[in-house]
Amino acid sequence: MQAWIDIENPPQVQYLLPFRDAFAEAEVDVLLTARDYGITFELLEAAGCDFRPVGSSYGKGKLQKLVGLAHRTRQLSRSLRGLQRPDLLLHAGRAAPLVARRLGATSFSIWDYEWADITFDRITGSYVVFPDVIDPDVFRTRGIRPDRLMPFRGLKEDLSFADLDVEAISAHRFDELDDRLVRVLFRPAAEESHYYRSESGRTSIRLLEHLAGREEVGVVFAPRYPWQEHELARLDWANRPVVLREAVPFVSLLKAVDLVVSSGGTMVREAAYLGIPAYSTFRGKPGGVDLHLEETGRLRFVESPADFARVDLTKRAQLSPPSRGREVLADLTRAIVHAASARAGVS
Repeated sequence: MQAWIDIENPPQVQYLLPFRDAFAEAEVDVLLTARDYGITFELLEAAGCDFRPVGSSYGKGKLQKLVGLAHRTRQLSRSLRGLQRPDLLLHAGRAAPLVARRLGATSFSIWDYEWADITFDRITGSYVVFPDVIDPDVFRTRGIRPDRLMPFRGLKEDLSFADLDVEAISAHRFDELDDRLVRVLFRPAAEESHYYRSESGRTSIRLLEHLAGREEVGVVFAPRYPWQEHELARLDWANRPVVLREAVPFVSLLKAVDLVVSSGGTMVREAAYLGIPAYSTFRGKPGGVDLHLEETGRLRFVESPADFARVDLTKRAQLSPPSRGREVLADLTRAIVHAASARAGVS
């Protein structure tokens, strides 16, 4: 059996790449393709991966995204030409399932935010793989067939941390920041994403302004796009911020800070999973995973300046990650391989 894994952005490296070794252990060959977006290539190279580079950033506008999607779909088709036809595709994007459908490969799409655009999963008949804390009715009412729903026990972060010994990984050194400062890893809003809400951007910037003036705080700014760094110049900083311009292994990065503030997304959920104080400024419709993390006390929402006082600016305590990742990854890998095998030769 041949599996194809397609990675479109840096967060996907964290939770899709562990399947490479999991498939190999199941005696499944793996083809890996990746889009040149953000630090995706740097992360894959740091992990020692062989991959086929296919495509680049689509741009911010809707028309640019559509053109970019069409272009990358063609590029993927050309890149796979002459290779063994994959039996299954594992992805979290839009171009790859279009190609997989033409090739007759069974497509599996991983989601942990049920309100994202799932149009391409619906039209390509992809399996939708999602944490079981999300209500499956949300996907059914949006057109996903019941037999294409694949809930799994656990969270996406169980996959990301499955093969990592968190305790053995050293914290990244930020020599520019005094060790006595409360280190805040700050991730601004995803302004080029289809689920972006302007309220998220405004709340994020207001909170950044608040943190900039605090003498006990040192901000580590992790821009999603290079142009977001320009926002820093207009603020009056009590302590000069550190800007992440190069890839830092995500566990090492998270272990180096005391709390994480992000406008939703993978980084804030990874922090919450590890037990690092995590705050989300995302103002779109909350998803089942974030609500679950909030209910378990691992994530807090910051919706307005009135909530800024809820951000606990103290040095963090010990990490407290769950220890179920390898089991979740193994179970889900078996389920995917079984489903793909059962559908072999079925259009």
